[in-house]
Amino acid sequence: MHADGSITARAPAKVILFGEHAINRGQPALAASVGLYATCRLAPRVEGSYVFRSGACGDVAPRVATAGREEIRRLAEGVDAWRGTQDYESIRRLAGADFYAPTKYILATAFGQALPAGLSLAIESEIPPAGGLGSGGAAFAALACALGAWTGTDDGERIADWAHRGDVIAHGGVASRLDTQTSLCGGVIRFVAGGRGNRGAGPQAPEGGLGEPIPWAPGLTLVIGNTNVVATTSEVNSRVRSWLGASPRGRMRYFEAIGVLSRAALEPLRTGDWGQLGHLMTLNQLLLEKIGVSSPEIERLVAAALEGGALGAKLAGSGGGGIVVALAPPDAVPAVVAAITRAGGEALTPTLGVPGAAVIAPHDRPY
Repeated sequence: MHADGSITARAPAKVILFGEHAINRGQPALAASVGLYATCRLAPRVEGSYVFRSGACGDVAPRVATAGREEIRRLAEGVDAWRGTQDYESIRRLAGADFYAPTKYILATAFGQALPAGLSLAIESEIPPAGGLGSGGAAFAALACALGAWTGTDDGERIADWAHRGDVIAHGGVASRLDTQTSLCGGVIRFVAGGRGNRGAGPQAPEGGLGEPIPWAPGLTLVIGNTNVVATTSEVNSRVRSWLGASPRGRMRYFEAIGVLSRAALEPLRTGDWGQLGHLMTLNQLLLEKIGVSSPEIERLVAAALEGGALGAKLAGSGGGGIVVALAPPDAVPAVVAAITRAGGEALTPTLGVPGAAVIAPHDRPY
């Protein structure tokens, strides 16, 4: 710990290359870390209470809240009960009413009966919120990483579980570990709910598992186009569940087709066959449109990126708004950026495949 007893950790954002929504139906997904960061600082408090402070990208003023230890314990008990009965609506309501509910759930899980009487927890983020870059997942990964150092735990499975607890609430009760695993691992990963590769995966695959680092060729270049349309992940996920429930046998085929694209993308990603990879990305976008998670703003930016010279483009994240990712040859990046900007989007070109979550104070200690 630092001289004042504090620990600070940070974790990167992420972009999903393939597999949105299909990941929750037993299909593989591919994702890359992005050089935008969330930072979490934990510090002890003499007073018997918890103080939460969050300075998110775009916030005019930080969000500040307090809570007691028993309140945090009761929240976790309630969430566990709702998860057991699949009462996702109650989890969605909690997420809407309490901004720090995911953070509290992580703390209660990590400490268990040893939950301290009080802590100070501050999160700062440069990741646009609710935009498909995994702002929540990065914050939860940073917190889990800091808690690992605080408790002396370096068990990757446990830290992964802590981080995932945050997304369970933020995503309305159902969340894969894809976002938090990408932020924890860094680089480019393949993820299947239930375990590495395809083992144990299926339509009812469990939420567990760790990300599998995969090889990727130098030259992977993405332009991110932000629609600046905010769509709540939990609401989009709820719509997808309803859509699938209306015709489960037939509509599951769309998610299975996305899984086929995720598997097919491994070889061109490894060899640098960017033309083929871009083709697969555009096909993935068409399937996401069919599932109903695209939007006019997303499709306008996808079309603009392709017109500007991108080899492929798709939404990234839950959809409904948020971001698109466009695969661009390096010499076409300026034209793609200009095309996205003309279409009303905000273009970003951050570094891809950065290292994952790490303690940055009092010393560097990657997990």
